[in-house]
Amino acid sequence: MLTPRQIDEYQEQGYLLAEDLIPDQVSKKARDKLWSLLEMQPDQPESWETVPKWANVQSYRNLIDITTTDSDLLACCTPEFMQASSQLTSDPSVATHYPSGTNTINVFPSPTWWCGKAHIDGIELGGKKYRKSLPGPLRMVVLIFLSDTADKGGGTMVWPKSHHKIRALAESDKEKYHYLIDLHNDLNTLNLGDAVELQPKRGDVLFFQHMFAHAGTANTSSIPRFAFRYLCTCRLCERWSHSAEWNLWTP
Repeated sequence: MLTPRQIDEYQEQGYLLAEDLIPDQVSKKARDKLWSLLEMQPDQPESWETVPKWANVQSYRNLIDITTTDSDLLACCTPEFMQASSQLTSDPSVATHYPSGTNTINVFPSPTWWCGKAHIDGIELGGKKYRKSLPGPLRMVVLIFLSDTADKGGGTMVWPKSHHKIRALAESDKEKYHYLIDLHNDLNTLNLGDAVELQPKRGDVLFFQHMFAHAGTANTSSIPRFAFRYLCTCRLCERWSHSAEWNLWTP
């Protein structure tokens, strides 16, 4: 159970990094299984250079992602995790809305650190316009971490309270910002404030709201940053499709 203070923090700041929400043994088993799925050894950096043929690679980020229904990763979806998701959405039905897959997002070491531009999730790629800003294709985004993140080690960059400013922009001209991509394209007109680089640990879970600004960063540490998000095939989650087979889990 999350505390009232944690729930208030989520509402005010736009995000919550819930520490140790996934039990140690559960997250450790998931981490070890992820190494196995990647066909890599944690103590052999040379093995990280060979990418499985079923993986997707974003070379500019040195990111390797795989989609899987592996039971050890799905096991991180504990009753406590589901209850926390339900609390943050104020929706009791979320506690039984279980995902059915995972999309791992693994950032491997790079020589130079950088931070991407602030963005919001749910936008379409390729210039398409069909996802509306309000109420939006999602209520909350969830990212589960399976490694300890050091300074400049691939942690998510966040802009606290940015969801208030972005929502205000969306509501200032509902016709202009009817589609989420148009709202996203005008983020540079806002002063989002100072960014914060998160340094989550294995077992921590990052929750953030719709219209919350965040960005990926490079990993200049000596170890990969392992994380994943949940996927689903139910009709409710079709509002945020991920691929022909999967939707992103949208509690």
